[in-house]
Amino acid sequence: MTNLNTLPRRELGVEFGDLAGKIEGYSYPVTTEEFVADFGEAVLELPNGTESVREILESAANETYESPREAQHALFTMVGSRAIGRKYYSDRTPPALGEERNDRPLSF
Repeated sequence: MTNLNTLPRRELGVEFGDLAGKIEGYSYPVTTEEFVADFGEAVLELPNGTESVREILESAANETYESPREAQHALFTMVGSRAIGRKYYSDRTPPALGEERNDRPLSF
């Protein structure tokens, strides 16, 4: 028996859920157009909302994906700004005006 869930269900802030297994079990190679026809209505959960596969890939060029990882990478590449948690955040910058931080600065 093969494990169809080798693609992570959640990666880089994008929740694929059951779609990860479906992408893994799909027959490759596949074009963007074919992929959207079969998975376009699937919804990915993002830190700041959701997007469907159709919305994510609608402006993508029609490419051919040779593997599940390539298809997933296309989704990561094209996902909108809602996949970004806190924009412009870095734990290495000083606190913003009015922001209090309880961590202690480290010196290296």
